[in-house]
Amino acid sequence: MNFLEFKQKTEDLPCFETKELRLILGINFTSTTLVNLKNWIKKGYLVMLRRGLYVISETTKNIDLMIFSTKIYPPSYISLEMALHFYGIIPEAVFTATSITTRKTKFFKTPLGNFSYQKIKRGAFGGFETKTQNGISYNLALPEKALVDFLYLNRNILEGKKEQFESYRFNEEFKFDVKKMLSFAQAFQNKKVLFLTQNFIKFYAA
Repeated sequence: MNFLEFKQKTEDLPCFETKELRLILGINFTSTTLVNLKNWIKKGYLVMLRRGLYVISETTKNIDLMIFSTKIYPPSYISLEMALHFYGIIPEAVFTATSITTRKTKFFKTPLGNFSYQKIKRGAFGGFETKTQNGISYNLALPEKALVDFLYLNRNILEGKKEQFESYRFNEEFKFDVKKMLSFAQAFQNKKVLFLTQNFIKFYAA
C-alpha cells in the first residue's frame, strides 16, 4: 500500500492510533504497515505525537497546537497558561500546551511542540467543554476553572497578595463568574486554594 492509498483510507481520521488502523485496514494491516509508518514519518508524510498515535502532516498546518492535547494523554483537558492565554486572561504567548489530568504528571516533546500535563485529584477534575476542530475533539477548561487550576498548581502565589497576582499581569477587564469560580475551588477541598481564589475574586471581580 502506498501513502496515497493509506491517506484515502484514513481521511476520516485526521488523528489515529495503531489500534484504529488495525480495524480500518483489516487484513491489509501487516508487519509491512508498521515499516511503512516509520518510513512515512522519516519522509515527513506523518507525524508521531507519541508511541502509537499519528497524524497526517498536512492536517497540522494552520491549526492550534492544543487540539492534540486530549488525544496524546487522556483523560485530560487544556488548562493553566494555555487556556488563560486563549481566553485573553494573561498576555504572554504560550509555547507549551498545558493540560490537567488525573494520571501522573507527564511531559511530551513532539515534532509539533511540547505538551505538559499536571495531575490533580479526581474530585476536582472537571469544568471543561469538549470542542472540535479539523475533525479532532479536545477538552478545554472554562476560564474560571483554568484560573483555579493555575492557583492550585502555582506555588509562587503563596500569600495571595495583590502584588503576587499583578506579577502575572492578569487582564483586569476580563469578566468571570464568581459563583462558578468558587464552586471549582471548593471541589479541591483545599483551604489554600479556596483562600487564593477568594483573594483573586476580591482583587479582580468587577
